[in-house]
Amino acid sequence: MTRLAHHDARTLFERAWSHGVRSGAIGPARREALVAEATRGICRIADVLGTQALRDDLERAMRSLLGLVNLNLRKVSGGDVEAAARSLAERGLLFHTKGASTAIKRVLAIGHGMDPDAPHEAFRRRFEEAVVSEWAGLSFEEFAARERDAERIRRRRAAADELADTLDGEPPDETFEPEQVIMTALLIRAYGGPQPAWIAGTRGYETLLEAVREAPARLRRRPVGLPPAHAAAIVDVWAEQHEAVLAAIVDADAPVHQLVAGDPASNPLHGWLALPIDTLADLDELGERTTAHWQALTGGTTDEARLLWVMLQGVLALSGKAPLGVKAAETLLRGPLATPPEDGVIEAWLDANAPHAYHLGLLELWHDFWDERESALAPGASADALRQFAREWLPVRAATRG
Repeated sequence: MTRLAHHDARTLFERAWSHGVRSGAIGPARREALVAEATRGICRIADVLGTQALRDDLERAMRSLLGLVNLNLRKVSGGDVEAAARSLAERGLLFHTKGASTAIKRVLAIGHGMDPDAPHEAFRRRFEEAVVSEWAGLSFEEFAARERDAERIRRRRAAADELADTLDGEPPDETFEPEQVIMTALLIRAYGGPQPAWIAGTRGYETLLEAVREAPARLRRRPVGLPPAHAAAIVDVWAEQHEAVLAAIVDADAPVHQLVAGDPASNPLHGWLALPIDTLADLDELGERTTAHWQALTGGTTDEARLLWVMLQGVLALSGKAPLGVKAAETLLRGPLATPPEDGVIEAWLDANAPHAYHLGLLELWHDFWDERESALAPGASADALRQFAREWLPVRAATRG
């Protein structure tokens, strides 16, 4: 006859309580004290959830308390019923609710980028509500998984900070994930020369990525000389990410300038490295902060007619240098500039050639040109109308202006 295993569907708290009562570990006096303790805990939780004056809130609070006790009992006992019963008898219920609450608040603090041992006071109420309303209902497996993830994040943040300190200069700000800081630091250590330092400008990042393209094998070597206390966490990040980072950098179809300052939607390195943020502020500040590629295309100009001409040349493959002769501009308006190109081509061209911070303004200029051309120039427009329009929108030689 086959013996069937008995499955006990009760929670660990219920089994530990029954075991403690049967074994005498939880005697009548202790049982009464634990019930009184539970009542106090339920009232406190009800006030967080709503009010202890309402039955529904009290019932929710009771379920919450039992959930928190179960989480911490499992944590301290490893699921052993006898050890859980002994812990209940010796430490009480509120010890376990507080233990679970403290552990959960650490996870929440880490998730919000705070010191887990000293979370911001402003978040206290929000964390307390999350503990009793959401986390108390988790299975121990889900809670343990979230706790492990938070601990991994904490270790990686500490590793990123320590690794950042091994480079000269100003490290990236706290908006970047620790993995981004770690991978960027490893790139700089591998390709940044004898005195590697954090890169301040866009051109410096372009130079770094160009160096990676020339010698990609360096990043495949396991990093050495790491801060000993955090070497394991740093190597874990390198092992997880270096192949993907290399693949994005060495992809010949992606211009280097786009990998540094391209639109996040089309930049394959976005999210992998601590690249410059807000590299280019607006059209009045081209100067030194532009990428080398955009500088070469525009010559550093802020003149809208010349910027429009750069876009028209790039999208429509037009030849000729600005400023244009008035006759040449008129010919263009009758030919290649008679109808707008297909939708989407300007966006694709900007992604490959213009820093992301400029896209909105350049798109507006592009669409304004084509809208104005349609409304101002009817089919078969006169030469005078075409020339006047060209003088207003295109870089026409000054000598030809009226």
